[in-house]
Amino acid sequence: MNSYFADSPIYQFAVLVRRRFMEVRVMQTAGALTYTTLLSLVPMITVVLIVMRQFSPFMKLGESMRGFLLQNLLPDRAGKVVATYAWQFSQKASSLTIVGTIFLVITAIMLFSTIDRTIAGIWAVRKPRAWYVRIPVYWLALTLGPILFAGSVAVTGRVLAVSLGMVDEPGWVHNFLNRAMTAGLLSALFAFLFHSIPNRKLNRWHSLAGGLVAGLGLVLMQRLFGFYLSSLPNFTLIYGTFSVVPIFLIWIYLSWFVVLLGATVSAVFPDFEARQKVLPQTPAGDIVAALRITHALIVGQSRGKPRGLVDLAGDARLTQARAEAMLEEMRLAGWTVRTEDGEWMLCVAAEAISVGDLVARLVVGVAEIQVKDPMIRPDDQQLLVATVGQMRQAMARPVTSLENLPPKL
Repeated sequence: MNSYFADSPIYQFAVLVRRRFMEVRVMQTAGALTYTTLLSLVPMITVVLIVMRQFSPFMKLGESMRGFLLQNLLPDRAGKVVATYAWQFSQKASSLTIVGTIFLVITAIMLFSTIDRTIAGIWAVRKPRAWYVRIPVYWLALTLGPILFAGSVAVTGRVLAVSLGMVDEPGWVHNFLNRAMTAGLLSALFAFLFHSIPNRKLNRWHSLAGGLVAGLGLVLMQRLFGFYLSSLPNFTLIYGTFSVVPIFLIWIYLSWFVVLLGATVSAVFPDFEARQKVLPQTPAGDIVAALRITHALIVGQSRGKPRGLVDLAGDARLTQARAEAMLEEMRLAGWTVRTEDGEWMLCVAAEAISVGDLVARLVVGVAEIQVKDPMIRPDDQQLLVATVGQMRQAMARPVTSLENLPPKL
């Protein structure tokens, strides 16, 4: 390939996005989320409407959000049919028993749980928030989230209508501003989700960039998909009345595909910014990274301060995902602990960590008495354990005794 394109930041960023895209299997994940959405959509709408019915002013907001979704996001015919049936079902929700209502709420929360795990997986977050923190957040997102979004839609739509009424603008200006309003609201929503869901300290500008990709992409996808359906009515010719089903399924899948693409863009920004500083993912690079991250923790221990993941990743010249993987392995070895604020610190004396144990654990992947790689046969495992044991003995000196480590991080 031409070296000019290979050295281009845009090309390097696209390579990182594609790599993360394949690692987290976005296309398969979008399919799984499509099924979960189909299962949870009606229960979620029902719970939202039940909450809105408790306060009569919120019912007008619900109608405003319904019109916004039908006009700007949902496919024309399929969206109206699905919205009609969902509305009819929600009208009958008052006749449900207590068991049925509980099942309805659990099914709706399942969607938020799946979204949480998916987005956390894109950021390679190893420790999610505790369940007693996530469940109340899911409930607030299910009840207050739609109300806040509907309020934003109503206020923005009102401001836009008043502004456009001052002068006589052509029709294309109305359409453009409506689309821009839709893209702006969706971008803000996704930026907030990408910034708040992962259990990690994130850069708000990275979240905003991913939100813009997801928001603009969703609006563009809806327009292109609508154009395809109107120009090539294959679904109607083949499926007839039942064409609503495949159209709606494809729309859900494409929507999740675009949203996950935006999340992937947001997640790879830290790796992109550190691409010139990150150590190579080779045995030699892993040894240097293990020594540097341990030294950074030792410095933090000497100062009596825990270290954040972002700082440790920078000091070790690692991506945040690789740094967190090393720290988690050190935690399993009993060397580190993670504070309630998500920071890391040593829980043993610095002299207790030997070079041999560090390399064996973080680079070779051998614990005290077992090999972590299940692909290695038992007889080869015995050979590897014996060899690593000898390496531990030969490299038994503590990390603190090494020379040429950076004196100050």
